[in-house]
Formats: sequence, C-alpha cells, structure tokens
Amino acid sequence: MELRLLRVEELKGLWSRVFSIPTGCKALDRLLGGGLPSSHVTLVYGERSSGKTQLCHQAVVHHLASDPKALAVYVDVDLAFSPERVASMAKRYGISSPRDVLSRVLYYKPTTFEEQDRVVDLLDEVYERAPHDLVVVDSLSSLARGEYGAAVVEMQRALSSHVRRLQGYASRRNVVVIATDNVRLVKAQDREVLLPVSSQALELSITRLRLVRGPGNLRVCRLEASPILPEGEVAFLIKEEGLVDL
Repeated sequence: MELRLLRVEELKGLWSRVFSIPTGCKALDRLLGGGLPSSHVTLVYGERSSGKTQLCHQAVVHHLASDPKALAVYVDVDLAFSPERVASMAKRYGISSPRDVLSRVLYYKPTTFEEQDRVVDLLDEVYERAPHDLVVVDSLSSLARGEYGAAVVEMQRALSSHVRRLQGYASRRNVVVIATDNVRLVKAQDREVLLPVSSQALELSITRLRLVRGPGNLRVCRLEASPILPEGEVAFLIKEEGLVDL
C-alpha cells in the first residue's frame, strides 16, 4: 500500500469542504460554531433522559424542514425514534403534515451489534441511490453491551472499530454523523467519574458533547472536545416544540 503525504494546501482544501448542520437551538449552534460539523463523528453522551435522543430528533427535523430536498438516515438501535415527537417538533416550522419530514427519513433498526456494524456498508450503498448529509446512530453501545457482557476489552475493541468505520464514512461522503452513548461510573484515583460506555472510542470522535440534566426541562450541553472550537457550555430547555433557548 503506497503512502501519500498531503501538502498543507491540500489539508486546507479538506477543511474547506466541511459544512455545518444547525440544530435549530441558537445557544447550541453558537457553542458549535454554527452547527454539527460534517466529515466526522460527533459523539453525544449523557445519563438517561439527559436529552440525547431529543437532540437527534431536533437535528433531523430542523435539517429536513430547512431543506425540502434533504434526506437523513436514522439508525434506531434503542427503539427511541418517535414519529409523534417528530410531528410535535415539525409544527414549529409551520409543517402541518409530519409526513413531509418522515418521508425523507431513511430508517434502519439493527437487532444485533453485527447488523449495527454492517450498517456502514449499507450506508455506502444507500448513498449511491439516495444521497444524504445527516446520519444518526442512537445509540452506539446498547447492543454491544448486551452481547459482550463482562468481556469489556473485547467490547471496547469492537466499539472502537465501529466508530472508526463511521468516521471513515463521514469523511468519505462528507456527511454529518451523530452518535449517542450512555454513561458508566468509573473509579479514577480517589473519585468516581461518568464516562461513555464506549470510552475508548472517545479519541476517535473529533467533536464530543456531554449533556447534563438540570431541574425540570433544563439541560446543559458541554463541548468537551473539538479540533477548532474552545471548550464551553450552554443551557437550553426541552419543550414540546423541541430544544429552545432560555
């Protein structure tokens, strides 16, 4: 295999093609420098009910409502995709019939981690017939955690490989990929910290967001890692119409 080194000018060219898909929540979009970036995986993690799936729904609805020709792929590992939630969010954009949005969501439900991993090959095939620029994987580790059980090292290896394949697809097709994950409690020296189940896949994601649940419908989003943006955090609310500013 021949190695090819890139010139700085070529590297700039790769970055110049990167675009952002706004979430529709101004605070989040400011934090992200305009929205969710293309060409790599954005990992969104947090405890249960912290808003991970809500953010995914919002990104899909806002994108499809903003561009009548756009398509999105939703890999529903956790059976969390809700047409009813899409309908309530779509009203915010003056869309009376949720079918206008739902008809442009390409839905896939894997039942094993092997099927989940093979979805990357499926995405390449689908892209040839139906070009899309947003892919959601919700969530990364549920199937793997159930199948690998106590074999943590093997599970982390499989998840890292899966994220690497998703990253390759995002870069190859220049699409936005959002992947969610749950958390686990890990002892670190003299304290306990919450990390994503796919903790070893962290370094493979370029943008990393952590969602924290506040009182009521308040949520906090922390930007923990990005190649071009500083760390920071913003607060927002989750309401019937979606994610909104304070």
